[in-house]
Amino acid sequence: MLRTARVLAAGACLGLATPVVASAQPPPREPLPLYTLDVRGAFPLLGQSVDSAASLGVAPAQLPGRGLGVSAGLHVYPIRLKGWAIGFGGEWLRARARQDTPPVAPATTGVTIARRLDSLSAQLSLNFGHRDGWSYLSGGLGPLAFDTWDDADEPDGVRATTLNYGGGGRWFTTPHLAFTFDVRFYATRPSEPTTIVAARAKQTVMVISVGVSVR
Repeated sequence: MLRTARVLAAGACLGLATPVVASAQPPPREPLPLYTLDVRGAFPLLGQSVDSAASLGVAPAQLPGRGLGVSAGLHVYPIRLKGWAIGFGGEWLRARARQDTPPVAPATTGVTIARRLDSLSAQLSLNFGHRDGWSYLSGGLGPLAFDTWDDADEPDGVRATTLNYGGGGRWFTTPHLAFTFDVRFYATRPSEPTTIVAARAKQTVMVISVGVSVR
């Protein structure tokens, strides 16, 4: 009789505990949202091209090697499955850099070297994660201007169609706002000098960007 009572009591405790355990389970992970809008500060590593420096008559070390800018993007995710999604969108980037050079006799003032990196590209991404946080790999293609010139003039460089690729992530800490970062590589093409813009050799430019994302 006592053994039966113990069995019944244990069963009752197990029955009471089961809903508690079930309620403590994390909610199921939802797929990615339908779209995201990104705004980030951009930090391009422009390098110091020997070809560009020679066109302007300065040393490579006198070229500004780092820039500062902004990037923005809109991405939609029409194919969303559990744990991954395919996205389509567009990215815009604008970055600038300037550096003064010392004067060379008989001149009493130096020149200011300016550089720009402007891009507008369509993007295709493969995303891994869930609605509140995911990482991605992506590639894009579009016109890009990567120019170096004497800041006394206005640039007249061409905007060649350029491949870019990279990856990053988004982590939502509120229902609509996330922290996001991106590391991207632009496979720039070589170009001949113009009357204003310096020559450029083939170069891969890395851009690191950090900002916020809205869904």
